[in-house]
Order: sequence, then structure tokens, then C-alpha cells
Amino acid sequence: MDTVVQWNIRGLRSNFEELKLLQNRSQSAVVALQECRLGEGQVPPRGYTLLLPQGGSLGGEAALLIRNGTRLSEIDLKTGLHAAAATISLEKTLTVCSLYLTPNSPV
Repeated sequence: MDTVVQWNIRGLRSNFEELKLLQNRSQSAVVALQECRLGEGQVPPRGYTLLLPQGGSLGGEAALLIRNGTRLSEIDLKTGLHAAAATISLEKTLTVCSLYLTPNSPV
């Protein structure tokens, strides 16, 4: 069974080894990440595609990691929020969104 995992990672670089371990154990189809703090040259773990918010900066706070081979269609949310979204096909078709609201963001 395919799984979807959500993690406020608080820095992809500082938790990269833990992320690889999680993916090796869970074989998750999608990982929704918040507080990514991506750096220059940061690459996704082997076997995954990294989706960032449309028009977002490299240091984006939200991202989706989608296992290679998973059918997906990226969604342009047309919002100022830190959010990445895609429709994916697993056993069923799902829409997955990773959203990060800064502590001072109005809700």
C-alpha cells in the first residue's frame, strides 16, 4: 500500500539522512514537507522528484517529494501562501498539498 507522509522537517539539509531513512523504511509515494529551508544545489533523495511552490524561491518553506514513477500533475495554486500541490495517481487519484504558514501569518 502506498503512503503519504507529512513532516515539518525544520531544514532539509540538517535532516537529510533521517529523511532518507524514513523513505527507505516507508517507501512512501509522497512526502509533504514544511520548513524545508532549501539551499543552493540541494537535491531530492534518490528516487524522488521535488516539487516547489509555483514561482517560489529556492528556499521555499513547503515542498512535495513524489516517488519517481508516480503519475502526477502539478497544481498552480495562484496564491501568495507557501504551498506546493499536485494530483497523483496511486490506488486512487489524490490531491496532495503541502502548506506552511509562518508564525505571524493571519489565518
